[in-house]
Amino acid sequence: MKPVNTITVLLLAITVLLLTGCGDTPETPKGLSVTSNNPITLSWSAVSNAKSYSVYRGTTSGGLSSKTRVATDITVTTYTDNSTVGGTTYYYQVTAKNDDGSSNASNEIQATASGGSFALVGSISGTGVSLSWATVSGAVSYRIYRGTSATNLTLLHSDITITTYLDTTVAVGTSYYYQVAAVNGSGAELQRSNISDGLTP
Repeated sequence: MKPVNTITVLLLAITVLLLTGCGDTPETPKGLSVTSNNPITLSWSAVSNAKSYSVYRGTTSGGLSSKTRVATDITVTTYTDNSTVGGTTYYYQVTAKNDDGSSNASNEIQATASGGSFALVGSISGTGVSLSWATVSGAVSYRIYRGTSATNLTLLHSDITITTYLDTTVAVGTSYYYQVAAVNGSGAELQRSNISDGLTP
């Protein structure tokens, strides 16, 4: 029986590792920065073994535990936050994700929203939800977005030409979140309002 060649075994092991991967979670995203404040837009450096990214936001400085995840499964290295309130300061961090897990959080950056949002107020009205919002200069109509979570809003109604809306298509006992978009004459969204708190008729 021939003796085992240690070098051959080592080379085979390295080859297997290269072919199958080492099962590492992504590296920590670096270079998180603000590229615009109206609306707040973020940018960061790509992580080579990441499949997607998540963005976390809070109104106080601190770790991820002080923030809420506002976007997930992002496959680019930029993010525009359309749910801010003008004049409010926000703190952001980003994590990377692949099949083996998530990275540590990136550096924290802060940004103060300048414009880009207008005030939306929601309240319960009987078995419906009543919305009202500020008039936006240059808007000819408004769109209503609704969802059962603040991070998953879909278009509910468009071509609204007043600044109030009563949603009677809700299910009693279910919480809803709303956002309004101001639309110009070309059909482009000028601004979006803040996202309402959860409203449960």
